[in-house]
Amino acid sequence: MAGAKSGVHVVQLKPILVAKSLQEGAKCVKWDDDSTFGTAVTLRVDKKGFFLYWTDQNKEVEFLDIAVIRDTRTGRQARVPKVMKASYNFVFL
Repeated sequence: MAGAKSGVHVVQLKPILVAKSLQEGAKCVKWDDDSTFGTAVTLRVDKKGFFLYWTDQNKEVEFLDIAVIRDTRTGRQARVPKVMKASYNFVFL
């Protein structure tokens, strides 16, 4: 390794591309731990891909850092949970 330079390691990270459909949002139902009924919301991802946020029918906005999401489900597994263990549960319409 006579030609190698010590301590020089360059990593090129590509910018995160968030699909336009995720930025524009999707209609879904949000289920909270403390509620027995769902709330209709529009769920979106910010253009940098850091936050998940939703707007309810009263135009109130809440957000969640994507780094704290530990589980996502699609298909049959995405039905309304019997036991609410997570802070938020969403069912897409």
